[in-house]
Amino acid sequence: MSLNERQDYFGQTVNIASRVQGLAISQSILATAPVVDNPQSASLLGGNGQKPKAQLHTLRGVGSEVAVYEIP
Repeated sequence: MSLNERQDYFGQTVNIASRVQGLAISQSILATAPVVDNPQSASLLGGNGQKPKAQLHTLRGVGSEVAVYEIP
């Protein structure tokens, strides 16, 4: 993720976030592996008994399938 002089972010991370947002439907929470695997996120989810469910998605502009996790 990069920031230019106009405080505009761009790059692959931003593209993936935008595509994942487009997959979400009302009342859904979606996250990618870096978010779910983060120790603080994993602790919070595990402490609440939540187990994210992985689904592979092909995202436009991304070369390979991406694991997208739905958080119940």
